[in-house]
Amino acid sequence: MSGRTAASGGAPPPRRAPRAPRLRAGDVADAPALARVMRAAIRGQGAAAYGHSEVRAWSSLPALYHRWAMTAGGERYVVAERDGAIVGYAARRDAELTAVFVLPRAAGAGVGTALVRHVERAARRAGVARLRVVAALGAVPFYARLGFGRRGAARVPLPGETSLAAVRMEKRLDSTAGAPGERSARRAARSSGRARVRPRGR
Repeated sequence: MSGRTAASGGAPPPRRAPRAPRLRAGDVADAPALARVMRAAIRGQGAAAYGHSEVRAWSSLPALYHRWAMTAGGERYVVAERDGAIVGYAARRDAELTAVFVLPRAAGAGVGTALVRHVERAARRAGVARLRVVAALGAVPFYARLGFGRRGAARVPLPGETSLAAVRMEKRLDSTAGAPGERSARRAARSSGRARVRPRGR
């Protein structure tokens, strides 16, 4: 079995924390890479909750779907990059988080959390009071850890007259919520008398 070993008599070297991904706005040129990320994520992680036919139908959406979603579909995409390659993405339309997918090799390293937090901040700035998501069964614990609550069962239609069982979830985006850095910045602004009034949620 291969792996790193500690020096004789010493403690194992500490594991380095994964680098935070670089986030940027997605555009139509990213569509082929987004389709690959989605396909890999579904095939790598979807089988734990769904059958073969469901996984196959869910992962069959082509790059054209993402081009449509970014244009006629009105969705705003954010992509996560490591070493110049896209390893995950998220999308939002109005008050709905429509997608979060991360490559299996990048899963568990904070990429999905960074994407959702980014979407939450953007939604809050847009005046969204509650962010909704229709979560795949395997993703429910992930969203619950981020503060989303269950709101009921759902079915998501897929190509080939197939549908997925899912869970409707929702999170209140309080004006006082956000990342620690954001909260600190707001406190500093208030203490200096330069706090800005945030728009009220819809």
